[in-house]
Amino acid sequence: MEKRPEDNGFQYPSVNLSYEFVKSSYDVMEKRFESANSRIQNLLTWAVGITTAIPLFATAVKSSSNIKSIWILPVLLFFLALVIVGIFAYRTGGVILIHPKIIYEDYIQYPEWEFKKQLVYWAGQNFDTNQKCIDLKSRYIDIMTFLLGLEMVFALVWVFVT
Repeated sequence: MEKRPEDNGFQYPSVNLSYEFVKSSYDVMEKRFESANSRIQNLLTWAVGITTAIPLFATAVKSSSNIKSIWILPVLLFFLALVIVGIFAYRTGGVILIHPKIIYEDYIQYPEWEFKKQLVYWAGQNFDTNQKCIDLKSRYIDIMTFLLGLEMVFALVWVFVT
């Protein structure tokens, strides 16, 4: 059977291959999303541990460390900012998937080939949205890392200046 130019299979011969690739792209995005959330959780854990250890470190290094010093305020403010950014980053976004109800209502009546083509298109749209969300989480992670660094710098200033 010869393909006619108006037949979409002639215009897009690789839809079946693309469809197979699309199925795994959602798994990849889910793993990347989970990885970003894991990094956020790890940074929060490190921040809590380091902030808790700062007074102990200060006492061990210099027994006359003054907890009422003005230098402790930036340490606490950077920690608070880090926690707020971390919680916001963790709760921001989610992996966007094709909703089964939309498939049922809008695409189930299509022939198999057209159905696959539509899912490939929407998977591409969802991939872009998911990528933007993961990129945003990465920026939040950078901000959290910067805040943790500032917290540690001011903690050292507090320990050694006061």
